[in-house]
Amino acid sequence: MGSDLTADRQVVRDLSGHVRVDIQLHGLVDLGTQPILELALDDALAVRGVREIVVDLGGLTLLDSTGIATLLHAYRRGAAGDVRLRAVGAAGMVLRVLDITGVLKVLCGED
Repeated sequence: MGSDLTADRQVVRDLSGHVRVDIQLHGLVDLGTQPILELALDDALAVRGVREIVVDLGGLTLLDSTGIATLLHAYRRGAAGDVRLRAVGAAGMVLRVLDITGVLKVLCGED
């Protein structure tokens, strides 16, 4: 295991100049694939003028503690630079793990 993660990125600019980066994750995030997630998030944070990063977790079958830590690190880095990072589409075990750890409220804005 540990080699099955893809992170597809799309940069979206609206007419007002607002820049959003969408990242769609597919597969699993564990110790072996975490560097792929980290690189995708680093690249998104480096996009000129980015104000929002949306990470779609709907295609994940596993998100372990290294993936959660990576998402939270990017969240903090983004907040320091006035970039909003949020996660969407979490389901199944991924949703449960985010809820149990309390991270769901932070990344997904859930109450």
